[in-house]
Order: sequence, then structure tokens, then C-alpha cells
Amino acid sequence: MTWSIRFAARRIAAAAAAVVAGVAFAAPAHAVETINLTVLSGYPPAATWVRAFKEVYMPAVDAELAKDGKYKIAWNEGFSGTIVKPRGELEGVQSGVGDLALVVTVFHADKLPLHKISFVTPFTTQNLGLVVGTLNAMEKSEPAFAKLWDSLGLVNLVLTGPVDNYFILSKQPIKTVADLKGKKIGAAGANLPWVIAAGAAGVSTNLADAYNSLNTGIYEGMIVWAEAAKSFKLCEQAPFIFDGGMGAVQAHTVSFNKAVWAKLPQPVKQAMTDAAPKHSEAAIGFVNGGANEALDWCKQTYKTEIVKPSAAEVKSWVFAINNEAKVWANDLEKQGYPGNAILTKYMDTMRAAKQPIVRHWDRE
Repeated sequence: MTWSIRFAARRIAAAAAAVVAGVAFAAPAHAVETINLTVLSGYPPAATWVRAFKEVYMPAVDAELAKDGKYKIAWNEGFSGTIVKPRGELEGVQSGVGDLALVVTVFHADKLPLHKISFVTPFTTQNLGLVVGTLNAMEKSEPAFAKLWDSLGLVNLVLTGPVDNYFILSKQPIKTVADLKGKKIGAAGANLPWVIAAGAAGVSTNLADAYNSLNTGIYEGMIVWAEAAKSFKLCEQAPFIFDGGMGAVQAHTVSFNKAVWAKLPQPVKQAMTDAAPKHSEAAIGFVNGGANEALDWCKQTYKTEIVKPSAAEVKSWVFAINNEAKVWANDLEKQGYPGNAILTKYMDTMRAAKQPIVRHWDRE
């Protein structure tokens, strides 16, 4: 082999070694750890709180974890009743059927009594962001909330809400509060006293069953809100709206099984925690952004008619409702929770924000 050939061969070998070294240097210094998580909801992604989790929360967590590449989540989407049915989310995450769940607090007033507050103070505000923001702040400032979650074996990351303003959607026109007398009205449960006070027959139900229940006559109307009337096509079955301004409520959480949460690596916990406000904000945005569009769609598609009672009629209706807020607060006191202080703090926040409060529930 001539000198020139030997030199060329050495150069090729050296270049090859450099390439191998470069590849070794570029390879990850560690393997990515995949964490399998099952999230539960009996509702489909058409529901704003599920949509916000799928479209905003999950990508936000994934993006944060991708920054250092040490962990990634393999999401098992147990939505649409594939693992638990509506109302089954809390028990599912407690039992370990799922690792985290989008819990609907209104269905569990016995286990989550603190989160019933917006349901016992109706006709107070239609500002969903204010309601949710107030309660998320209380979650941090009031030890009672942490104590409650801990007693359930859960870790709550954030609250959100689906409702900017409840109204009654019905199969036949309702022109006045008096027209509610004797009618079967469906509702989540905690809001049934609002129509029972007007003489209606309350039927406990959930949004997933509402279309069929209205279709088959299980009830003649339902307490619902604009965005859901479109997303679940309820105005097809019930094209009349009686809007007394019942107001906004908080009703959902992103909650982890406490044992599962304890085992998660700290960077994963941090990513989950940091993304939580984005979920809440997105869910609220979907509700607020879709309300007017939904009402327009119902009007155009199903000729939906909207009736709004006078302020005097609304006031008379509201003062006919039993003061569930004081009953709720006093019951909490018996359980060792500062119910009256929490109620007053909540109502003080609404007053400070100059909301159109029809009845000051805490001052009676």
C-alpha cells in the first residue's frame, strides 16, 4: 500500500470514529420515563370541562415535560362513560379505577359540602370567572378545603365551572314563574330547590341523560345553560327558555388519587400543578365564548324563544326559596367546618365586585 493510500485510509478511519463519537455524544444521557395515567369522566369532550382537559391541560403538561425530556405521560382517556358513568368520577378516583378525575362536585354534596356554596347562593352573579376565581382562592387560603380533600384521600389541583347563567329550558312556553307550578323540571340536584319553591316537581338528573329524558317526557323542562343547550342539542327537544338570571356556579375539579400523586416524580407534579390554572381558564373561556353563539344557534335552528321575567317577579321568586345557604353553613359548623365564615367571605367578595345580588343569603 503506497503512502498516499495509507494516509487516505487513516483519514477515513478517523472521520468514521469522529462520527461514532458524535452520535454517542448526541444520544440522550437517560431514557425517557413514561408514566401511565388514567383520567376519568363520565362526560364526552363536548362538555367544556372535558374539552378543556383534553385540548389545553394535557398538551400543557406534555409541553412542560418535553423541555427536559426526562418524563412523558401516556394518557388513558377514560371519557364518555368508557370507565365510569356520570356521577361515578369521585368514587372511581378514590378506589383507584382511575388516577385522576374530573369530579362533578354538585353530585357529591355529602362528600364535598364546601363546594356547594355557589348552588346555595343563586341569583347572585353571572360572572363565572369571579365565582371560580373566588373559590380557587379559598382553596388556598382556607384550611378547611385542604382538610376536606385529605379526608377523601384526594389531592385537588384546581376548580372550574361550566355555567355562566342557569335558566329553564322547556318543551312548552313558560311565561311567568307561576307557570312552573306542577311542571316536572330536571336539575343536577343541588339546584332543585330553586324551582321547587315555585311549585315545580323536581327531578334529579344529569346533562348526559338530558336529551333522552326530555325526548321521552321524564321531565318537561330542565335547569341548564346556553353553551350546553347547543353542545348537547337540548334546544331541539325543548325550544323555550325562561331566563330569570339564576347565575353562575362552580361544579368541577381536577383531582388526583392521593396515593398516586405521592408516587409521581416532583417534575411531573410541578408540570401538573402549573398547567392546572390553564385548564380552569380554558373551561371558563369555552363557556363564556360559546354562550351567545349557542343562543343564536338555538334561535336560528329551532326557533327558540326567550322570556325574561321582570325584576319584581324575580325578587318575589328568590325570596320564596328556602335559605339553603344558612342551612348549609350551619350544617358545616356541626361538622367542624367554618361554614358561616366561608359563606360571608364568599358573599363579601361578590358585594365588593358589585354583583347584581338579588338576596344577601348570609345576612338573614
